[in-house]
Order: sequence, then C-alpha cells, then structure tokens
Amino acid sequence: MIVKRNANTAELVGLSFGDGGLTYRKNSNRVKFQLRGDMKEEKENYDSHITPLFNKEVMIPIFGRKVGFVSNKRMNFYGISVESVKIEEPLNYLGIPSGVKKELFIPKWIKENKKFVKRFLRGFFDTDGSISCQRNYSIKNNKYHTQIRIYLVCISKNLITEIAKILEDLGFKYIWIEKEPKSKDGFNRSKAYGVKICGGIQVSKWFKEIGSTSAKHVTKYNLWKKFGFCPPYTTLEDRKKMLKNQLPPYYYYRECTKVV
Repeated sequence: MIVKRNANTAELVGLSFGDGGLTYRKNSNRVKFQLRGDMKEEKENYDSHITPLFNKEVMIPIFGRKVGFVSNKRMNFYGISVESVKIEEPLNYLGIPSGVKKELFIPKWIKENKKFVKRFLRGFFDTDGSISCQRNYSIKNNKYHTQIRIYLVCISKNLITEIAKILEDLGFKYIWIEKEPKSKDGFNRSKAYGVKICGGIQVSKWFKEIGSTSAKHVTKYNLWKKFGFCPPYTTLEDRKKMLKNQLPPYYYYRECTKVV
C-alpha cells in the first residue's frame, strides 16, 4: 500500500474520527474526504500542522500534489478536501471508514503500538476534544474559573469505550459521561458518550504524555498554568494577548487592571 501505517497516520486517523468524513458522491464512483474545523479557532492548526501532515502522508504519495482547502465564513468552517476514486482504498487501509460515521473502532495496528495510540488520542483531542475551566463552587465568593478539565466526546459508544480502556492503561483517571443533547430547534440529536479528565495533575499528565498541536487547546492550558485560571468565552486572539501580558485575564471578571 502506498500510504504507511506509522505515528503520523495514526494521528490522521484520530483527526478523521473527530472532524473528518469519507463520503460517496451521488451518481458517481468518486469519493470525497473532508476534514474541517472552526475557522476562527482552528485555522492556525490546519495551516501549520494538519495540512502539511496530510500532504506528506497521503496527498504526495498518492497524487503527487498538495490537498485543496475548503472554507465558509458564514458557517465558520475551514479545512481540507479531496475528491477522487483513488482516495478511498488508502484511507480504508488506515482504518478510516467510508460512509456515515456511526460506531467507530480504533484500528488494531494503532492499538498494538503505544506510540501510535498516543498520536491517535492527540488527533482525536485536537478535533473532537475540548478543554475548559470551571468555578470551584466549594469556595465562597470564588469567581475565577480554576478547575481545569478535558472532554473527549462523540456519538460512538464503542470508540469512547476503547478510549476509556486506553486511558486506564496509560494511568489516567477519568469520569464516564453520557448526554442527550438537544438542538436549538428542539430536535433530539444522537446520544453522546464521553470521558472527562479532571484536575491539574491529570490534565498536565495529558499535555506531557499526549500533547496537542492546536493553539485552541494549548492557549487555554497555558493560561491556566500562568494565572491559575482561564476565563470562559475567550477567543484565540484574546488568549494569545493574555499570555503576552497585552490583555489582563481579569478583564473578563470586570476587574481590568493596567496592562503590564
């Protein structure tokens, strides 16, 4: 097979399990692969890491060219896209399924290698994971969001079950979560399953052993490390300014101090 099963492609599988899709085109034998995320928060990661990785491991070996981009400012998405009869077999070989994603299974070749497993987790986290801080309500009058946690959530119960087992093997502590989200129009969506990794020790362990290439995640973690909290509802640019001391994080609590 022209594509290789290695640490880079293990990460690509994780990325694809999160925000990717390999779908059939109507009235055609062509298949389209797309991987896309939030234009404002994730474009930087696509440009600096995901796209070069996909080009190196998939596009150049198969097509001898770089992948195309897809974006929509109104719908706020940005990513990569390729449509060809040649793309399905190599991606299936890596473990990326064709058609609608329902139950997902981590490929055996990834699960058998600890390094590959960690890269898979990093890819999945950087697309379908999140990191946030919450208030500690056990402390009176505590307004700052000091309690950091990581979420890995999707609609595939099997995938989250496999991830939970991997986390146990790697020495992580987690909480299993299930939820029935509703859209704003009132229609029920698919039941979601996930794991929640709580606390500074566990989250720091994640960034040391698994890591992230997404500035969306890394800036939140670094803010928490620097100030002991991370305000909610911030933008990527805001967080970068806070880390450079160009914008005080207390601004979000209406305690804006003079910028140093």
